Amino acid sequence: DGHNSHCTYEFCRFATQSNIIVVCLPSHTTHALQPCDVGVFGPLVTAWKAQVNQCTCSGIPIMKTNFLQYYASACNKVFKSSTIISAFSKIGIH
Repeated sequence: DGHNSHCTYEFCRFATQSNIIVVCLPSHTTHALQPCDVGVFGPLVTAWKAQVNQCTCSGIPIMKTNFLQYYASACNKVFKSSTIISAFSKIGIH
C-alpha cells in the first residue's frame, strides 16, 4: 500500500541478499493492482471449489485428516512460477 513502514532498511537488505525483487505498488491502488489477488489467489479459489466439487460428487468427505491433501492438490494447480509471473504481467509489472 505504499506505506513506508512496510519497507525497512533491514527488509530491503534481506531481499537484496536473498535475490528477491521488491515491488512497491502506488498508494491506494492495491485493490486493482494486487498481483496475487488478480492472478494467484483468485484462481486458487476456483481450483479449490473445483476440488471440493470433485470430492463431493465422488462421495469423498473433506475432513481434518484429508484436507491438506486436497488443498495441496488445488495449490499445485495454481502456484507455478509461470502463473505468478503472468499475474504480475497482467497488471503491467514485467
